Amino acid sequence: MRLFLLLAASSAIVLIAGCQSAPPSKPASSGAQVPQPQSPAQARQPPPNAATRAASTKANLAIEKLRLAELFRGTPVLFALQPDGSLRVEVPLQFSFDAGKTIVKPPLAAVLDRIATGQLNEATQVVVSAPNDPATKDASLVGARSASVRDYLVARGLVATRIAVSASAGTGAVRIIVTDMPAP
Repeated sequence: MRLFLLLAASSAIVLIAGCQSAPPSKPASSGAQVPQPQSPAQARQPPPNAATRAASTKANLAIEKLRLAELFRGTPVLFALQPDGSLRVEVPLQFSFDAGKTIVKPPLAAVLDRIATGQLNEATQVVVSAPNDPATKDASLVGARSASVRDYLVARGLVATRIAVSASAGTGAVRIIVTDMPAP
């Protein structure tokens, strides 16, 4: 019910914002474009600062959590908002990698595709970590799996500098944390 209300409110805001847009500009007789005056709403909006950008990102991550949770309802994938406003995603190991392998399995790929699509134009940073196999002692597998997840996200359009690889999730799941990009 909340998702429906949130989507309805978002649609209404977009519809109202679209109604307030200025008409398209018409070229002047000399061929030069006449600048359109800003609407009162545009003139009142202050330029975004770090606090408003962070609040916007947190709101977007809350919406993203609802969208992803709805898409993956009935699966063992966990989506949770953290106290700091970041989004934590956990995909169980058995749905992420085959034993001793670093190739992303289709269930994890489906989650990563949705994350990449949702974060493509957002000011966020992604931290990935993958666990080791319980039966193996190969410590390099953790790093290789985390790098495989990073490479998958990069192949889907996320810039590599936005993705950090962390130590093992330690939970038997691939963990992805999406958070606000630190201010420059």
